[in-house]
Amino acid sequence: MVIGITFNSCATFQTATATTPQWVGQQIRPSQLFINGNVSFSGKLSDGSTYSVFQDDTVDIDSGYWYNTLMEDWGWISDVGGKWTTSPYNRKPQKGCIYLHPNKRIAVYFYPQGTYAAFKVSIVDELGVEVPVKDYSIVKDNPNPLQGF
Repeated sequence: MVIGITFNSCATFQTATATTPQWVGQQIRPSQLFINGNVSFSGKLSDGSTYSVFQDDTVDIDSGYWYNTLMEDWGWISDVGGKWTTSPYNRKPQKGCIYLHPNKRIAVYFYPQGTYAAFKVSIVDELGVEVPVKDYSIVKDNPNPLQGF
């Protein structure tokens, strides 16, 4: 009898829903990504909703932030010099994979040559209605970010 234990369990695009609170990955070719604002690719999630991945100028400007968020969500720690360290059991990004976070409506792609880019994600239900974002982590701890200024 063979027993397998995985420390990096994760959902895939096919098992994720519009409110999945983690990064889900899929391997794609760089030629599938458009940087002109058009939808790069789309597909169905397990709850019947449809996701679309596309370039967005604001997300592009914030791509380093989203890269850092993904790495920190996976348990990586960055030192002052920008070097990342982690436990050998934590998830590691794979080149040629795009990681989508349905809750955050963001995707980060790791190009085969080692660079990355961030993309906007839109999710609509079976009726074509935009699914509201469920990730309120930015305002969860401080609902009024200007309070005290």
